[in-house]
Amino acid sequence: MTRHGSRSTESAGQALLFDDDLTHRVLREARDPGYVLVGIAEKVHTRAIGTRAAEMAIPARPDEAVTVAHLLAAGRLHHGARVSVLIDSRREPESAIVVDVPATAATAPTPDDPVRLLVDVVRPGLGLVTAADGTFSGSIVRQDGSYLVETEHGDVIGRASSYRVGAARLARHHGRRPGPVEIEHEREVYG
Repeated sequence: MTRHGSRSTESAGQALLFDDDLTHRVLREARDPGYVLVGIAEKVHTRAIGTRAAEMAIPARPDEAVTVAHLLAAGRLHHGARVSVLIDSRREPESAIVVDVPATAATAPTPDDPVRLLVDVVRPGLGLVTAADGTFSGSIVRQDGSYLVETEHGDVIGRASSYRVGAARLARHHGRRPGPVEIEHEREVYG
């Protein structure tokens, strides 16, 4: 990935964490047609469209499966009831766990709700910002002694004096009231 003429590396799956379109699509599809975790390995499958009650499942695309796993770990999806599903042309049903969307995720946040902000400093001078409720993301890039604040689309919305101030500015840009800002610095050594 190239940003402002500098090169940075992404760890495996990092781009998926900040892909809002994919995250929103997975959350939408978790409601209908739905996902199930099949077998002991809990491989992610999608219920066949229009067959939510019929318990038919097909393997999910790899990017969807990774996103479902991340959303489960983040608490935006959760494990539901155990069911039996039929996969492909197999005759025997397999044990599966339904993936559910928590009721709180179904309600849209209001501008008065403070949003918790997560800043992942992936390298010195580059912080990736994510709203904990998944409604927006962006980045903060150090330039000339201050920080540029960018939307997830790369549009610069202004400058900030720190990652914390930049994350709050991004929240206000999206019409949200900033809440607590959690900053995590990657400790990986690049050589």
